[in-house]
Amino acid sequence: MAAYVPEDRAIAFRSFAEHIAIKAGLITLEYYRGEFTTEFKADRSPVTIADRAAETFLRNEISTRFPDHGIIGEEFGETAGVVTEESQEEKYTWVLDPIDGTKSFIHGIPLYTVLVALLLNQEPILGVIHNPALGETVSAVRGHGCLFNGELCQVSSCERIEDARLQLTDPADFFRREPHLATRLFEKVGFLRTWGDAYGYMLVATGRAEIMIDPVLSVWDVAALAPIIEEAGGTFSDIEGRCTGLGTSAVAAPAALHKAVMALR
Repeated sequence: MAAYVPEDRAIAFRSFAEHIAIKAGLITLEYYRGEFTTEFKADRSPVTIADRAAETFLRNEISTRFPDHGIIGEEFGETAGVVTEESQEEKYTWVLDPIDGTKSFIHGIPLYTVLVALLLNQEPILGVIHNPALGETVSAVRGHGCLFNGELCQVSSCERIEDARLQLTDPADFFRREPHLATRLFEKVGFLRTWGDAYGYMLVATGRAEIMIDPVLSVWDVAALAPIIEEAGGTFSDIEGRCTGLGTSAVAAPAALHKAVMALR
């Protein structure tokens, strides 16, 4: 059973996480569609000064407010929190992706996001997806609903895969990694759109798309997603159907459509 967060703590965590995600987003906007150098990490993924500046800000805010909490970030790795008697029983870890969709950011496409997640004893209990360019924020805490710009939101009521709107980040990569599922899914769905990244999960949580799939993810990509999709009334798992919230792939959809996608594997 998913961990329940008491209401007062949920309000405090959500407010703080939304605040720092929005502030980090403002930092990214200082560079967005401007001139900057793109570097490439060992895995050939791109990184910019904006990624590093936003994560530095997020880390500083968290370590100041919650010095006993750990931090995992895409750009600067893992930092352990200060060990206290309380933190030995309840281990909190923040997981950060300062720019999810760096390729979109680099090319001036307004679909990149800032991701902030919180784990309690390795279970995701809070997620925030913030789109700086569009001014959209979705957030969720286990047991306390999913909010889109401060208002409750929920997944689509669509139940027929033939009517479903599918989001992907990279259809070619999806086809290479999951050719059987991709072929059958592309034949079934109502229509397909791309440049998804985490923004695709925001679209699912707010009912503006029905299905979002990623065949490969890192912990900073995935940690925020399960609380958001599930608190919006949807189903979240990896491509194998496991609902851990911290897998290395993801499928998000309303329950009936999630079951339909799994049946196509």
